[in-house]
Amino acid sequence: MYVLGISQVHDSSAALVADGRIVAFAEEERFTRVKHDGRFPAEAVRYCLREAGITLGDVDHVAYYWQAPRETLHALRHFVGHLPDTLAVLRNDAGGYGPRASSLLRTLADRDRQKHPDDYNVGGALLLHLKRGFTLGRILRAAVGHHGPTRFKVHLMDHHRAHAASAYFISPFTEAAIITWDGIGSDGTSTYLGLGKGGRIHDIRRVRFPHSLGAMYAGVTGYLGFNPTRDEGKVMGLAAYGTDRYVDDFADLVLLGPDGRYELDLSWFRHHATGKHQMSAKFMERFGPPRRRGGAPVPQHYADVAYALQATLERTGLHVARWLQARTGQTRLATAGGVALNSVMNGRILLETPFEDFFAQPAAADDGSALGAALLLAVEKLGQRRPRGQDYVFLGPSFPEAEMEKALAAAGVAYTRPDDIDDTTARALADGKIVGWFQGRMECGPRALGNRSILADPRRADAKDRLNEKVKHREPFRPFAPSCLAERSGEYFASGYPSPVMLLVFDVLEHRRDQVPAITHADGTARVQTVSAEDNPRYHAMISRFAELTGVPMVVNTSFNDNEEPIVRSPEDAVRCYLKTGMDALALGPFWTEKEAR
Repeated sequence: MYVLGISQVHDSSAALVADGRIVAFAEEERFTRVKHDGRFPAEAVRYCLREAGITLGDVDHVAYYWQAPRETLHALRHFVGHLPDTLAVLRNDAGGYGPRASSLLRTLADRDRQKHPDDYNVGGALLLHLKRGFTLGRILRAAVGHHGPTRFKVHLMDHHRAHAASAYFISPFTEAAIITWDGIGSDGTSTYLGLGKGGRIHDIRRVRFPHSLGAMYAGVTGYLGFNPTRDEGKVMGLAAYGTDRYVDDFADLVLLGPDGRYELDLSWFRHHATGKHQMSAKFMERFGPPRRRGGAPVPQHYADVAYALQATLERTGLHVARWLQARTGQTRLATAGGVALNSVMNGRILLETPFEDFFAQPAAADDGSALGAALLLAVEKLGQRRPRGQDYVFLGPSFPEAEMEKALAAAGVAYTRPDDIDDTTARALADGKIVGWFQGRMECGPRALGNRSILADPRRADAKDRLNEKVKHREPFRPFAPSCLAERSGEYFASGYPSPVMLLVFDVLEHRRDQVPAITHADGTARVQTVSAEDNPRYHAMISRFAELTGVPMVVNTSFNDNEEPIVRSPEDAVRCYLKTGMDALALGPFWTEKEAR
């Protein structure tokens, strides 16, 4: 039985599940080369069907990540409940991007890409979601060009339960507490607390919009001059350069209540009134005018605001997590939703609450809800088994060696096929080279996890600046993560707890920081990826060889892409990115090329 999952938002994606096995899962952006592509995931669907060797006519069920009728009811209640503030939505402004956003009709037409995160009409978006829900079968058939008969049934799934399924059902836990948190779900839920037992997920509590930690973080992200819903990771990195100057002021933004409850003080915000990522005049009066978008460098004032925002999120997250642990008695936690990408908060939840085990969905944002919707339907509704013990990271396309060699030849680069690509790569890294690393099936989620990565030597203090300036072309304050041998991570970090999807931040041990400056952030932390021989044998073997050469059991790992473009998918993408950036060498499958050899 084939279940196709679909998500269509700022990170559209598709996933295919069959009889307890995840066949394929990928984001649309990887195919279209449009970062955060929110159009219908036609290419991702085609990939999933290709990977299974089937057509749309063989699909039994389609699970969509959103329930638009429930969204409409919540929106009407919200509009009436927050009058007269919500009359501001009728102005249809564009947040911090300009005077006007796309009109109702243009938003409903769904023909054009958004120019920015607030380029939509709220009423038009509601009608568009209703239209998609009622016509999804037709949209799907047209998108993939299928003209034959189909038998699939369309199911509209609860958004936050889809998030919950995306984490819990692929976790190794037979029972676990569950937290999902993001901006807003289809029924207005912004934080979901649940309990997973076997093949079922049980609701415990929902916190609904406008009391949204995701909306809070996105609004301040926009104030700081970055793109809301896209650049929250930048703000998390910037926070390490701030001071606690505004922490007490920010405590007024989120009011903590008994039993793990919280509320936003809406006088600081405008998202509840406009449907856009905006802060109120009161916020501007207290913290000053917004930072100009794209301005550099970032003044200390804004780094201090980022610090306060991050501290407020962590304080609230710990408050919620501690109550849920006490309520359920569980020592295991599974988490998803865009806020679950905040690896600093995740690390504190693991180390500072009674939870002893932690599992995060690598594609924690809405891209992962395509997989979650499919799993929620397949496991909980249709009674299929959970995909236990299966790879849940490397679910994207792989490519034959002939296609890799063809890409190199077409680009006119000289290349070799060394006897041992792992040894060749490790030696180049030890010599200070920056290497593109392209192997096997593509990983899912926003973090490169060892198959579509750019690698460097963590011992070199200049590696971070070289990567930011010459390769990634991005802000100098952004950190780089280590990929560390799982069996040795406790030698370098404050916790040796497994972190295979790079969603836990730990302190770098103080006596190790001078040894690995390239992965040590300004506050002495690192977003750790632990690599095991079981999870990724090739990557583990290469890092092991680097450890033999240098004594250091890790490499710098960042995603294989230039700034503002998606992670590379194909050999052609990899070669193109390699040639236009300051990478020194490329390990493309078994093939090796260096810039000097051109």
